[in-house]
Amino acid sequence: MNNLKILTWTNVAIMKAVKIKIAGRVLRTGYRWHIVELMREKGLAGYVEITSEGNLHLFLQGEENLLKEVMEQIRNPPPPTTVKEFDIEDAKPDPKVKTFTVKYGTIGDELHEGFGPMQLTLENSLKTITERIEDLKKYIGELNEMINKLHESQKQLLEIYRRILEESTG
Repeated sequence: MNNLKILTWTNVAIMKAVKIKIAGRVLRTGYRWHIVELMREKGLAGYVEITSEGNLHLFLQGEENLLKEVMEQIRNPPPPTTVKEFDIEDAKPDPKVKTFTVKYGTIGDELHEGFGPMQLTLENSLKTITERIEDLKKYIGELNEMINKLHESQKQLLEIYRRILEESTG
């Protein structure tokens, strides 16, 4: 008996690797971590790093159909990220790369990048707080006017009360 098995292409996933340069508003938006979560969810391997020009460089490898799917998703990111350049170059798969990771830059770059996703939220909160302060100033001004009117009314009532007392006793 011959135990030879025939391997067909339908049983083998085609592995592919690509390098991608992404330029646009890609830093300080949470985009890098969006990519990390997407790649890990899909089970792809590779890395993302910030370039010296302030762009992102990705190395991705995995099943060709998954790569096509995620490349379309990262080409069209959620706001506030905007992609202006998306350059894909074929690469050689690296069997040593098993997971998707972040290649970190300098501590300054990372702190700046880490604060970025919160910056928009903080700026919006600051704007809202500033608007509320202006509203409060307006209301305080209106309250002061009302207090002054009440004070004047109180003075007038006291004067009327004083006259009534004088007339009734005198």
